Amino acid sequence: MANYYHYFVEGEGEYAIIKTLKTDLQCIQAGKVDVFNVIQNNLNKNILMRLKKGTIVVLVFDTDKNQTDILDENIRFLKKQSHIKRVICIPEVRSLEEELVRSCNIRDVKELMKSKSNSEYKRDLAQCKNLDQVLKRYQFNIDKFWNQEPKGVFAKYKNESKLIRK
Repeated sequence: MANYYHYFVEGEGEYAIIKTLKTDLQCIQAGKVDVFNVIQNNLNKNILMRLKKGTIVVLVFDTDKNQTDILDENIRFLKKQSHIKRVICIPEVRSLEEELVRSCNIRDVKELMKSKSNSEYKRDLAQCKNLDQVLKRYQFNIDKFWNQEPKGVFAKYKNESKLIRK
């Protein structure tokens, strides 16, 4: 039976990055992507109804806040669902911006999109039509992306990004 992957990501930036990594760069497993912050919002049966039997759910979340209660509830909830094969956690240490600085040849995340501010960067990243070319231009290295273990209250979530890499 084929594996189905479904990504729940924190924001539009993660959505753009995952779309590019799975489609254009083909370095992670293909799957559907939904913007849904699993740190702040509770998953429910209505959200999961459209997932196929045997789906592997991938949770991508920042670790820059000290709150894990809702994330813990979401993981417990997902593991109880009979149609979900597995839950994979990918904690971003500490945020998508820090992951991009670590995995690209840039000092500041604004360099990636040539943005003037952090809020412009987020908008520019979400709207970028050639993100694969931008990542290549700055020597994006998938081995340096999502490769660290979180600390503090997030230390209990092991980084399982290797399970989605091709």
